[in-house]
Amino acid sequence: MCCCCCSWVWWQVAVADMNLRLQALLRFERGDAIMGKQGSPRSPRPDVVNVKDYHTRSSECLPGSDPILGRRLSGGDNNWKTKVALLHDLKHEYGKLGSCKAVYVGKRHLWFRKHVKSIVFMFTLMGSLFLLDSFMVSLFDSINLQNSSPSRTSSDLKGGRTAYANEEEPPVQMYGRLQNLAYSALAEKELKQEPSNFWEEPWKASLWKPCADRKESEKSGQPDKSNGYIMVSANGGLNQQRVAICNAVALASLLNATLVLPRFLYSNVWKDPSQFGDIYQEEYFVNVMKDEVNLVKDLPSHLKSLDIEAIGSLITDAVIVKEAKPIDYLTKVLPLLLQNGVVHLLGFGNRLGFDPLPSRLQKLRCKCNFHALKFVPKIQEAGSLLIRRIRKGPSKYLALHLRFEVDMIAYSLCDFGGGEKEKRELQAYRESHFPLLIERLKHSKPVSSSELRNLGRCPLTPEEAALVLAGLGFKRGTYIYLASSRIYGGKSRMHSFTSLYPNLVTKETLLTPSELAPFRNFSSQLAALDFIACATADVFAMTDSGSQLSSLVSGFRTYYGGGHAPTLRPNKKMLAAILSENSTIGWKSFEDRARKMIEEGFYVVFETAQLAAAAPPLPPPFLVSAILL
Repeated sequence: MCCCCCSWVWWQVAVADMNLRLQALLRFERGDAIMGKQGSPRSPRPDVVNVKDYHTRSSECLPGSDPILGRRLSGGDNNWKTKVALLHDLKHEYGKLGSCKAVYVGKRHLWFRKHVKSIVFMFTLMGSLFLLDSFMVSLFDSINLQNSSPSRTSSDLKGGRTAYANEEEPPVQMYGRLQNLAYSALAEKELKQEPSNFWEEPWKASLWKPCADRKESEKSGQPDKSNGYIMVSANGGLNQQRVAICNAVALASLLNATLVLPRFLYSNVWKDPSQFGDIYQEEYFVNVMKDEVNLVKDLPSHLKSLDIEAIGSLITDAVIVKEAKPIDYLTKVLPLLLQNGVVHLLGFGNRLGFDPLPSRLQKLRCKCNFHALKFVPKIQEAGSLLIRRIRKGPSKYLALHLRFEVDMIAYSLCDFGGGEKEKRELQAYRESHFPLLIERLKHSKPVSSSELRNLGRCPLTPEEAALVLAGLGFKRGTYIYLASSRIYGGKSRMHSFTSLYPNLVTKETLLTPSELAPFRNFSSQLAALDFIACATADVFAMTDSGSQLSSLVSGFRTYYGGGHAPTLRPNKKMLAAILSENSTIGWKSFEDRARKMIEEGFYVVFETAQLAAAAPPLPPPFLVSAILL
């Protein structure tokens, strides 16, 4: 490429040099015709013509002649009429003028003959440089094409978006008018220095009492005789697995069985091979729960050789429905356990209902979640470092779980304003990852995106989340930790959020690559860092109350917060009604309705807490969001 650039420079120099030579030639010709060769002695002036001769010649030869022309031909004499008369004399002396012209032409031909070699050399040089430049450009273009073709082809064969990774997508915005109003309102609040009221939790949230600390009239403990072994293979990510572990503890107590430490299934979505001991401290877990449930790390040797599926002890989702009641396990699972001595629950995602459930089982789930599951030191140390980095700047920070990953929004079937390209991408993702959903849609009545949004079934976009925070009075400078930074659409989707709240950080921006290196390719371990940052935040805001992380974090904050750890739970159905008036609603009205929406969520929690304080069976706090919203 350097040669190409040099040839181009030489070509430009040659052109400039040729221009200078041509300009010199023109000056030379003009000088010969008018003033004589430059540097030669000045031509003698013609004799002065008397006035009488002038009048005669001017009237006969040059009526209305231009004085400027006379000046140009005279060399600058003062009397332009005299110069016109001189021109008239030259016209009549045709023979003399012709001879002078012949002399001039001869001089010009002589000059061309003298410099013909230089002229030919310049044109030859220019042509050579032009050909060299064209050759180099074509050569480098062919090399670049050969180098780029394999990588583009490989990315196309993979079916990914690698070929378009560097394209700058335009910002996606659905509520431009409200965005402008919010921006003005935030600027005004900066001048007034008015703090938001939502940094504190209202209505005596401390009425919640920790479930595991309550004394039961009926003493719980390990059964005298075990009915067999329960194996559990939990699916999903960190939070689904955590719920499955605590449900397995409750189920083992219900069936008087010994629980083998749960294993985690590998997910094509999460792509994490982590097992129980990679995330939680095994010995600590066993020691905390040993007085409640019998736990072992593996099956005894005489059961390892059994074909669990062949003997009919493999329990799948087809056998146990979602949110099953205790009676379902007593009638379908217990007989197999007694017969074969072992059962294997495969999947076990949300396979134990919340209500009704005996209070002692609720207590076990509570104890498991809030006391027995302790992260391994590697995760604890990184989480502690993350919190120190966050606290280094602001005095307070807000943690936001923005549930806008591609799997979530693809499954929702909603439209998020990204146009036809977005629709095609989400449909392709559904066909690849959710074949059962595609099959179900073929046999069901289609529901429009607007209907789904009005029913509160669409995940909040980053733009909608920012509008809610602005409506609640959080200032533009609010320090915000974003959990789960795999936001679909990347910068183009986050532009609406960061334009209102630029102080946005993630674990990727706070921790160095070397500090994150032990967690690379382990999404559940990375999610554990988000869990820690959200649970210890001054305010936690969720965008989807059905999210397992949001439910677990809000329960953890309620359990340990003592009424000083507010959680913001927007009602998506109410918010959809507010945002449907985007073209007409005033900002003051938007603020009032957004605050009322959040306050009603606080009020429902407060009312439930009052009832729970008086009722013996307190629901486990880590499931509060799933029960109330």
